[in-house]
Amino acid sequence: MAAVLPAAKRTANGSDQFEVVMISRFLLAALALMFVMATANADQRWQRVEAVTQALDNRVPELEGLSLELPLVAEDGSSVALSVSFTGSLEDGEHIEKIRLFAPGNPRPEVADITLGPLASPANIATRIRLSETQQVVALAITNQDRAFLTTRDVRVTVSGCLVGGGDASAMAMANPRLALAGSVRQGQPVTVRSLINHPMETGLRPDGQADDSIEQQLVESLTATLNDEPVLTARFFTGTSANPYLQFQLTPEEEGELKLVWQDQKGEQMEASQPVRF
Repeated sequence: MAAVLPAAKRTANGSDQFEVVMISRFLLAALALMFVMATANADQRWQRVEAVTQALDNRVPELEGLSLELPLVAEDGSSVALSVSFTGSLEDGEHIEKIRLFAPGNPRPEVADITLGPLASPANIATRIRLSETQQVVALAITNQDRAFLTTRDVRVTVSGCLVGGGDASAMAMANPRLALAGSVRQGQPVTVRSLINHPMETGLRPDGQADDSIEQQLVESLTATLNDEPVLTARFFTGTSANPYLQFQLTPEEEGELKLVWQDQKGEQMEASQPVRF
């Protein structure tokens, strides 16, 4: 008997340890499943945004190939740096034709719509946006062959950035348009184009997120870029675009000429800037 009892004790201990291990594995598996489900749900939040689904227009987007860069935490939601770049594969003759940006947590989700011509390649865009609260930002790219690519990025916002203080009428006018090419220009090689214009981008929105009828919305409505009158890029700005609209894009010129940018505000006023393109 003395030789049997220790063996029985070891068996009991082994059984207890086995149960502990199995329970631990079960809990870990359950936690992993919850994490995967939560991540999947988070990644699909864009499907509940009407502006995004309307822009997709029944297209099924590919969720790989588009990169969206934003800070994890934005201390000032009025000016948040954003960049979008295409890293996927395209067919022969295919190019990114449109990039659309959305901030669903803003009073108005549209941020910017950018239409790219073949000269605006590769499809790399940088700008600054307004975020009213912590939210998931959405970027959508559509090719000339009607393929769609979509990606998202969560940003935690410390101070809301969708509200603009009142100002006098003169402050609402566009001023000081700027255009620069970063680096030397080579035929058939991309060069970075940077543009900026001074303007407060008055949204007309106030603390409750509603429009104030006593405050007129005043935005820079669009930016058009041409090279020798050939379309390069057109950007449509909304209330989610930061004050002093900044836009950076790529230009791949095949011939020399004049790069011309034209900004237009909601009143139809225009300002221009131009830069020679020389190899």
